[in-house]
Amino acid sequence: EQFGVMGDSATAMRDPVFYRWHSYIDDLFQLYKVKLTPYGDDKLDFPGVRVSSVSLEGAAGRNTLGTFWELSTVDLGRGLDFTPRGSVLARFTHLQHQDFNYVIEVNNTSGQSVMGTVRIFMAPVQDERGAPLSFDDQRRSMIELDKFTAGLRPGNNTIRHRSVDSSVTIPYERTFRDQSARPGDPGSEEAAEFDFCGCGWPHHMLIAKGNQQGYPVVLFAMVSNWAEDRVEQDLVGSCNDAASYCGIRDRKYPDRRAMGFPFDRPSPAQSLTDFLRPNMAMQNCSIRFTDTTIPRQQR
Repeated sequence: EQFGVMGDSATAMRDPVFYRWHSYIDDLFQLYKVKLTPYGDDKLDFPGVRVSSVSLEGAAGRNTLGTFWELSTVDLGRGLDFTPRGSVLARFTHLQHQDFNYVIEVNNTSGQSVMGTVRIFMAPVQDERGAPLSFDDQRRSMIELDKFTAGLRPGNNTIRHRSVDSSVTIPYERTFRDQSARPGDPGSEEAAEFDFCGCGWPHHMLIAKGNQQGYPVVLFAMVSNWAEDRVEQDLVGSCNDAASYCGIRDRKYPDRRAMGFPFDRPSPAQSLTDFLRPNMAMQNCSIRFTDTTIPRQQR
């Protein structure tokens, strides 16, 4: 018997049962996580480092994310065995967002230069009925947008980081790759590297659709101690830009913290504001959707 739609990761999300199954797996993880001790200040705080603010800047405006439809072309020729000659091009419409930058203001009062791990998350503030989310529901809804290291000199530091450099996504060209470049031997080292390079969340899906009024979300940024986060290992090979989701091939996961840290464990905090430590900041933002379609070549 052949696998159904759920049997292939390329089509699984087309099956409505996928979302119930995904929630079931999430709930299994939560059953384990609730048995763990909540993080204390020794894990959450970074003495001497204070994050005064986090914000967004881009074409959509300050603290506003703009989304729209994009028209792209993909070659389906490799998927058709009855017409081996020439390309079979298909146009499709998908969600896209305007590029933006994170701007994080950090004050280093330690008196010496230090390295920090910047962790950026986003979450909704309301449920589907428009009621405010509890912190536990909001914590479970946090989506990691980026994670990167930054050097912090003594005094005030302004960190600007581009959304296109996200550690969870891969660019369009790797999401819809030329399959004719796949090595012929599926068991070869080259084939394994080719497959790994396709791992990562599509960058055009980094930001949720939002709505035309401006869907309210909260942006969260944290700077943790890189000296406690780092994993001592040599980073070799290519396609390490989506390491937050995919790790690094043939290496340990490049972060000593758990995936989803600091929101992977329950917290006694009653709100995100209560959860904040001096090395954290939050900012209310909105996602504004424009119902227009722009060909990819015109961007």
